[in-house]
Amino acid sequence: MARLPIPGSDSGTWGAILNGFLQVSHNSDGTLQPSSLSSAGAEMTSNKGVANGYAALNTSSQVPLGQLPTGTTVSTVALGQHTHSLTFSLSAFSMSGALFVTAGTLRLPIDGAYTIVGTRATVGTAPTGTSLILDVMKNGTTIYTTQANRPTIAIGANSTGPGNAPDVNSLAAGDYLTINIDQVGSTIAGSDLTVSIIVTKSTN
Repeated sequence: MARLPIPGSDSGTWGAILNGFLQVSHNSDGTLQPSSLSSAGAEMTSNKGVANGYAALNTSSQVPLGQLPTGTTVSTVALGQHTHSLTFSLSAFSMSGALFVTAGTLRLPIDGAYTIVGTRATVGTAPTGTSLILDVMKNGTTIYTTQANRPTIAIGANSTGPGNAPDVNSLAAGDYLTINIDQVGSTIAGSDLTVSIIVTKSTN
């Protein structure tokens, strides 16, 4: 019966003993014999996808739900069926020079589904005397039903936002946004206004 050499023993014969052991599964050139590959390296397909065996992968390289143990809680994240939420700014509105109260006419067209989370505004020259108050209009109607939440740049400040989430926050393809300037500084109106609408969008 083939065996490995015993350290400290088999003096003068250990080489022959080792060769006899290796030749059980190896050819004389060191390659494995086909019989060794079929018994040790071949896939035991009879155990695939059966109880106490191993799971087979589907065409997406995932374990089929039917082969998960009973009572397993399936996570859609683990299955790759999850979504991500991206937050970014839509194209900015801008107005150069000294500001004045006006209803905006420049329309920003919407090309998809978004959720508005806030409004960010900056001015080159800060308002003084009174604060600068803006309003964001969706299809001609304010998104800040609670008017106290309108974007406001405080006296002496140059920026605001993103502030409170608007009462109307959903956008769909075909909608449009405009910006109203409802109040300017009473001493210095403020100048060089830039407004960005902060939105989120879900993606797979």
